[in-house]
Amino acid sequence: MSGRLSHIKELLAEKDYRFTPQREAILRVIMECRDTHMNVDEIYRKAKEAYPEIGIATVYRALEIFEALGIVKKLMFSDDRALYEFDPGYEEHPHHHIICLKCGKILEFNEDLLEDIETVIQRDTGFAIVDHSLILYGYCSECLKEVKNS
Repeated sequence: MSGRLSHIKELLAEKDYRFTPQREAILRVIMECRDTHMNVDEIYRKAKEAYPEIGIATVYRALEIFEALGIVKKLMFSDDRALYEFDPGYEEHPHHHIICLKCGKILEFNEDLLEDIETVIQRDTGFAIVDHSLILYGYCSECLKEVKNS
């Protein structure tokens, strides 16, 4: 993790942002919880454990900066629910998400099944695709049992 922190510190410095203790606390929370998708309040509560003086506005500002620099990704799965995940921009390929409609569980998958579709779209439209995101909605195995039994 220290190698990534030093890389991120350099990235912030290149863009004239300081690597403050508050930003480090927020970043550590996101990196340590890399397999989860957290909202601002969850990030704030965890960062506050390491840095008790931190304010929620500081978390919002830091997340905006981190998102602009490609350090975190803001995910909007619904109109009122922004979640954040660590995404340092040097990951090989973006992953995709599966969301349970009953319990809200979010799973990730890394299979890229869209490459052929992108090729056809680019060929047929001349549109240069630079990124994509795929979200699938359904029921996790636990909730599916409940849905089938009701």
